[in-house]
Amino acid sequence: MPFSVSEIIVSDTADKVVALNWSYENADGKLSNQWKLAQPYGDTPLKDCTEAILLKWLEEQLPNTTEDFDKQIADVKARQAFNETLKPYTPHNDGPPTPVTQEIVVPDLPETADVQSPATADLKSKRKK
Repeated sequence: MPFSVSEIIVSDTADKVVALNWSYENADGKLSNQWKLAQPYGDTPLKDCTEAILLKWLEEQLPNTTEDFDKQIADVKARQAFNETLKPYTPHNDGPPTPVTQEIVVPDLPETADVQSPATADLKSKRKK
């Protein structure tokens, strides 16, 4: 089933479902959102609001088709694939642009033999007194 409901939003005053947190998934990805149901939406008691009923309401009200969602997911996947091909270059006045390289900066760390624990340093200062 490409649609699923992860959470329902219920009106405390009427015990009616007013919104659905839903998702649509295919082999290429997943979309999710919240849909506010048309108000009021039916007289189904809350205890009878199964996932099947909630999905029926969702599919009746959503203006998008599964084909629309498949296209959105495909578009997102294509944009991500394209973005992965992009590489930064630095322009130069006297020649062609060159790829930007990232240097890994490793901070200088003190040698472990030179590091004193606070307790050891405190003892040495007390001995000098």
